Amino acid sequence: MAKRRIDADNRLTERLAGLRAAVADGGATLETLRPALADPNYRLVAAAAGYAGDGLIYPLEPDLIAAFRRLADGPHTQDPQCTAKGAIARALVALDCTHIEFFLAGIRLRQLEPAWGGSQDTALDCRVTCAMGLAATAYARALPELTRLLADPEPRVRAGVMDAIACCEPLAAESVLRTKAQCGDPEPEVTGACLLALLRLDPAPCAAFVGTFLDRGDPTLRELAALALGESRLPEALTELRTRWDAEPYKGAAEQVLLKGAALHRSEAAFDWLLSLVADGEHRIAERILRDLTAYRGNERLRQRLAAALAARQDADLIALLARVWPAGAE
Repeated sequence: MAKRRIDADNRLTERLAGLRAAVADGGATLETLRPALADPNYRLVAAAAGYAGDGLIYPLEPDLIAAFRRLADGPHTQDPQCTAKGAIARALVALDCTHIEFFLAGIRLRQLEPAWGGSQDTALDCRVTCAMGLAATAYARALPELTRLLADPEPRVRAGVMDAIACCEPLAAESVLRTKAQCGDPEPEVTGACLLALLRLDPAPCAAFVGTFLDRGDPTLRELAALALGESRLPEALTELRTRWDAEPYKGAAEQVLLKGAALHRSEAAFDWLLSLVADGEHRIAERILRDLTAYRGNERLRQRLAAALAARQDADLIALLARVWPAGAE
């Protein structure tokens, strides 16, 4: 039994190597990939789907859909971890597939596999990918269908569908995302993904809305809002962060998350603000900023500006800290 398994694995390895060699020699072609997509082995199907998507081989769309359906109808052992089905879904999104029925089926796909203590659903990424594919079609009811995933039992799916919803009709999508953010979620990271999607959808008005989460009593939500505003890199987002900072005379932990958001903003205006606090702010605040900004060790100009600010401040401890966490020439 063990020998037969080893032989089968060796043959599969050879076939995968042959497929890679064929693609390398002649490029991804219909003749090369079509038989692989029809193969019963999920790893060969996954490899072929990846080549089809990367090579933008549009005529393979029917073959990809047929392979997906074949694997979806079979037991989980035919495609463990949804390896092939996930690759197929990604390929079809790359190919700008408009097959609405396929994506509708994809967002409903569940695949339970044995796991420690019970079972786990391995189709999470597949549902999220198909959600993006459905949003890119002209299907009039895409948004109502996508909102189903806001109640998905898996938080990774609930978070992942936010960007797909943001691709739908803007005002309707904004209404859905605002409602979800206000209602909250058992997992704060889902709300954070919702706030990020809103900032990508309609930056100016949504920055003020996301800013209201900086005033929440939940420290996790405050931090997620600060990070979302920072990652957006919007001027309006930086204004929200600075307004809260300036309004609070005592800078506690709730206010220091605003600095983390500003560090993520990466704009010159954000760096100017943080450098002014390094030059003139409290020692503990300056120390926090120095540590946050070490994420940009490749930015030698920023390090030099920090060094100049600390030299003017004449704080030996902070100068030593900069030399320790961000030595000159560090990458």
